[in-house]
Amino acid sequence: MDMRKILAEEIAKGIITTGVEGPFDAVSCSTAGDYPSMGCSQWEGSRGNTLLSYIDGGQQFIGRSYSDIVNSGELGQLKALIGSEQGKTAQQMILAGDCLTYVDTLQQVPDLDDTRCLIYAGIWCPTSHSVVYQFLRNRCNTNNLRSLVVLRDLFMTQYYRSAGVEEQYAAGYANRATITYNYVAGIDLTTPYGIPPYGEAGNGR
Repeated sequence: MDMRKILAEEIAKGIITTGVEGPFDAVSCSTAGDYPSMGCSQWEGSRGNTLLSYIDGGQQFIGRSYSDIVNSGELGQLKALIGSEQGKTAQQMILAGDCLTYVDTLQQVPDLDDTRCLIYAGIWCPTSHSVVYQFLRNRCNTNNLRSLVVLRDLFMTQYYRSAGVEEQYAAGYANRATITYNYVAGIDLTTPYGIPPYGEAGNGR
């Protein structure tokens, strides 16, 4: 049993199922600049261009600004492309690879060795896996990263600052923290992997 791949698969399922990064056909303007943020993992920049390169008709949107796409009346066309079956397949393929990177990065955080806690942190990684890593690395000596409740509360109250967003986004991040917690606490890891149900392993696990 390859635990690395198992964790990556569970993170990918969590990102898609919770919709915390958006649905397959999501397109919005990036908070970092005038370019599109797309799909179930908010791909943008070079990652967004890679996604578009896998979809027939996607080439026409590569490298373009969000405002240009909106002003040209092509936003609906872009949404339809990435929400198509081909677009969904491309997103799932890329996300699977991204999640392996998330696992490799998160496994370097001391004490982030509880399966559910690593999956929880992994679902946040599309925002920036390097930021999530540093956020947890800076808190591992003063917080119990083996507790899902502790992780939820950290991301609920503190993560938006580390992500470099304004306080107006704090409520959205808090909502995301709760949605992610409810999902991870409820997934069945016992049947496939023999991991006790949440709450039965003690210590907030």
